[in-house]
Parts: sequence; structure tokens; C-alpha cells
Amino acid sequence: MLGGLVGLIVAAEVARTDMEAQQKVDSYYVTVSKAEPQFVVTYDVSSRGTVRGDMDEFRRIVAETLNDERGWVRAGVKFEEVKSGGRMHVILAEPKEVKAASPTICSDKLSCSVGSLVLLNDDRWMGGSDSYNEIGVSLERYRLMVLNHEVGHFLGHGHIQSCETEQGMAPVMLQQSTGLHGCEPNSWPLPSELWVKGL
Repeated sequence: MLGGLVGLIVAAEVARTDMEAQQKVDSYYVTVSKAEPQFVVTYDVSSRGTVRGDMDEFRRIVAETLNDERGWVRAGVKFEEVKSGGRMHVILAEPKEVKAASPTICSDKLSCSVGSLVLLNDDRWMGGSDSYNEIGVSLERYRLMVLNHEVGHFLGHGHIQSCETEQGMAPVMLQQSTGLHGCEPNSWPLPSELWVKGL
């Protein structure tokens, strides 16, 4: 009984901490104006291999994230879902299928972007990463981050190695899945990341 109560108290504290961190991030992005669309990117959604993630939920999260006012729309990108033949293919993939897409670039441990393929690793999609889980960041926020990160690669971004200020918010193009490097977890592109190349 006591153990169950302690578990509930810990879970409530983790949820409160995560909510406070999310409010801080949201308040930061409220002050940034949305750009007029300069680029339209069509995308389709599918899966590869055997996945545990719910595809209807995955499709909904992808659509909401891609056109969220805190996201890449601030760089002037509008995303439109099509049934097939999109310019960008957002795929929930079994880990071995992520690696198979490009064995020299991708691994079965992470998500990956290769050309028009934006591959979300199903293991990460369902379980998050140690870097987020260890500090009590929600799976929802992890999913937003990893999707925005991989789409950022499609838009022409490489990796960023550190935060802009000590203990500042992590750039979305920092590999937050493998470590936060002293930065605060962040799911959205920073103002300095609001550019697009090659569209």
C-alpha cells in the first residue's frame, strides 16, 4: 500500500515537472511570429516492417506536428498530406527497416532521414530515449522532438553539437535522443534554425 502511494506521488511530481518545462517552452514560442508559406511540401504516411505503434495515432501526430505554429511553419514551410506520391515520406519503421534504408548512414537504434524518407524508429516511438526518460520528459514531447529533428534533415539541416547558451534550450537539430549535453530538452526549431535549403 505504502509503495503504491509513493509511486503515485513520484509519478505526480514527474508529471508536474514535465508540465512546467513544457509551459516554459510554449511561452518561448508564443513570442515568435509565423512566417507566410514560401514552400509547400506534400507528404505521405506509411509503415515498414512490423510496428507496435498505432498508425492512426501516428498519422494524427505527424499532421498536427508538421503544421504546428511552433514548428517548421515558422520557416515558411506548409505541409500537405497526400495518400501517396508525396515529396516527403514519413514512415514508422521497424528498427531493422530503418537500418536497411541506408546501412552506412542509419542504425537500428535511432530514427533516420535519407533523401525523401523520414524514418521514425518504432522502438523509439513507443519507448522514447534514455536522455528524455531519465529526467521525466513525456513520451509525447519526445515524439514531437524526434519528428521535428528528422524533418529538419529533410529540409536541409545537419546536426548541431551544443546549445546556444549554457543550459539553454537544445536546438531541435541537436541529437537529443543520445544526450542533452547540458541543454534543456526542446521539441521545436529555435529561431536560429528557421531556414530551409534545397526545396
